[in-house]
Amino acid sequence: MGKKNIILVVGLVVLGLILAIFFLSPNQQSSNLTDNINASRDLSSNISFSTGVSSNLEGDHILGSDDAENIIVEYASLTCPHCATFHGDVFPRIKSKLVDTGKVKYIFRDYPIDPLAMAGSMIAHCSGDTMYFGVIDVLLKTQEEWLFDNENPYNGLLKVARLAGLSEEDVKLCLSNTELFDMIEGNQRLASSRFGVNSTPAVFVNNKKISSLDFDTILAELGISKD
Repeated sequence: MGKKNIILVVGLVVLGLILAIFFLSPNQQSSNLTDNINASRDLSSNISFSTGVSSNLEGDHILGSDDAENIIVEYASLTCPHCATFHGDVFPRIKSKLVDTGKVKYIFRDYPIDPLAMAGSMIAHCSGDTMYFGVIDVLLKTQEEWLFDNENPYNGLLKVARLAGLSEEDVKLCLSNTELFDMIEGNQRLASSRFGVNSTPAVFVNNKKISSLDFDTILAELGISKD
């Protein structure tokens, strides 16, 4: 079986695991699940068009100062090769030259494009605020290893989860968190319907979605000199 087919099969298995935990867990009544799903569907009604993509959303993870004059928002999927490239080539320069110098507030948002990406995003959230970016960083930097060079990508997710201090039981509990699932899914729906996100990575500089994701373009949008 080819790698793409293996990833597809495992992705379906992970999705099945998530759905099975949702619907079979004795601690989750169907009425509660329905309420959670409806709440996520209503999320967009809480955000006005005038506030823009840079407004704070539940589930946001932020680097930099709230007092920074500029805001960059990134939507990414942990199984997206272009996202891995962006984080390997461009994001380190954004972090060192713009975030760490107080020029930019950086908001990262999950936009999972498949079940494995959703599982990875949920695990990152469940690892806690202090470990979240570490999990995201490892999964993107080692994407080739855990996703494409691994016969069972789910085992790769478990390995990273253990590095963040989560046991396999913790991961199962994490994936059974319907509120977390609905929050991520709701934010993703909001990104598509309100902000025009239809692929990853999607990067906004001061509320403007940019098409070229190189560092020089980002500097130009910010009005910051290369020097």
